[in-house]
Amino acid sequence: MNKINLNLLFIFSSVVFSSFSFSNESIYRIDYIIFKFLPDIDSKEKFKTPEISFSDELINITELKYPEFNKPDSLDNNLPYQDLFQDISISRVITQSNLQEENNEDDVRMSENQVFFQNDSGTDFAMEEIVQTLKRSKNYRVIDQNSWFQEIKDQSLAPAVLIKTEIDNGDIVVGEIKAYKKRFLHLDANLYFAEESIVPSSFRKTVKLKEQIKKGEFMINEINLFENEKLEFLYQINHSRKVRSKELHYVDHPKFGVIFQISPIKNM
Repeated sequence: MNKINLNLLFIFSSVVFSSFSFSNESIYRIDYIIFKFLPDIDSKEKFKTPEISFSDELINITELKYPEFNKPDSLDNNLPYQDLFQDISISRVITQSNLQEENNEDDVRMSENQVFFQNDSGTDFAMEEIVQTLKRSKNYRVIDQNSWFQEIKDQSLAPAVLIKTEIDNGDIVVGEIKAYKKRFLHLDANLYFAEESIVPSSFRKTVKLKEQIKKGEFMINEINLFENEKLEFLYQINHSRKVRSKELHYVDHPKFGVIFQISPIKNM
């Protein structure tokens, strides 16, 4: 995510996690892939400029930090980097047969010291094979992939998670995802596809951006989401879907799409 100027910084301590009695059944990992359709072909289809709307309070996904890696001398062998890795074939592709089918192959576990709404970049991404397949295709360009753990609550209590990708070839996707429970699991995706523009964006949105720094404690920054950015918002995905755990779901627009999966945690 682009660096954001912070207008207000303070620490908010919510009720300590230990005072809650979370069950594994309420904790899930959410994974998504956002991609753009290629090539950019002009068509006669006209898209209405979306009306931009965000929640006033959003959760920011942070990254689990690892100790700095010190490269061992054994890597200084002057070999081309390709020779240091094995070739791995990609066999899994996105088809109607694997969409919306439960995948029970892998147990889902949180990394040690990981907290909710924190990405563990050291853990294999659940949909990495799909990412690599998309990257090999001339029809798509992967813009972003991410995952985090959270407790999934009733709709009235469910937090909205900020989605804001790095700018990729002038393209950016910004929005929010909300996972919640009614009788079944649900996921709402409100995503906007934008392009860098030479004209300053007329849209401004001040939000309370929360980052969980440790169990039960949040850092809250009151920010303008687009303070130093010039963006032209072109397209929107605004979709709500009932899901089952470990199903693959695909939501698309003629210009971009998102694949997501919600998986229950195996243990704490």
